[in-house]
Amino acid sequence: MTPVPRTSLLAAALTVSVCLANTSAVSAASSSPAQTSMGATHASTSAKPGLLQGPQTFITSKQTAINKIKTLLTTFFTEQQLSKILDATAEDIYANKSFKESFGTLIKPNDLTLSQMAIVSKSGAPLTKALAVLLRRFEPYYNNMSKKILAMKSSRKTKADCFNQVHVMMAEYLTKANITPILTEIKSSLTSKEWQSLRTTHGAALFLWSKYGL
Repeated sequence: MTPVPRTSLLAAALTVSVCLANTSAVSAASSSPAQTSMGATHASTSAKPGLLQGPQTFITSKQTAINKIKTLLTTFFTEQQLSKILDATAEDIYANKSFKESFGTLIKPNDLTLSQMAIVSKSGAPLTKALAVLLRRFEPYYNNMSKKILAMKSSRKTKADCFNQVHVMMAEYLTKANITPILTEIKSSLTSKEWQSLRTTHGAALFLWSKYGL
């Protein structure tokens, strides 16, 4: 079986990671009682759209996206790794890089642990096919994000605002409704032997199959 490029897995997880819920962090922040209670609080929360949980707990848009990835897609990556992937994606979109330019450079191979690399190297052809599905599905959304950020740059929005908007849009994409057809298509693209390998052996840690009845 053909070894999987290390960087491909990272882009995929992004993809996907980069792929999980329809809750807008912006709207959540704007409807928060803590935000509307006084002008200063409103200015503070609107500068960094996110979610408010409880009286003084602020969750950023990036953390919302990370939480959705871990809940809906995969627990393969650590929070620190996901944070790097999301920031790298925002940086590439802000720099107006194409999806293909961005895809292979989201995280350095040495950022993976030895156990993660072992899973990647043993997953072979099934993982290659899975990544192809993930990347094909995510590219159109990446392009939509790029258009939005380009428009924000043209209107002189700050880099921080643009990065935050990327994280908001990624969180919006990461929904169960979007993930279900992707994982279903991955299964249908594999032979019975490949599916068995990816579902229960080497790739068992990569995706939350059981959450989707797969």
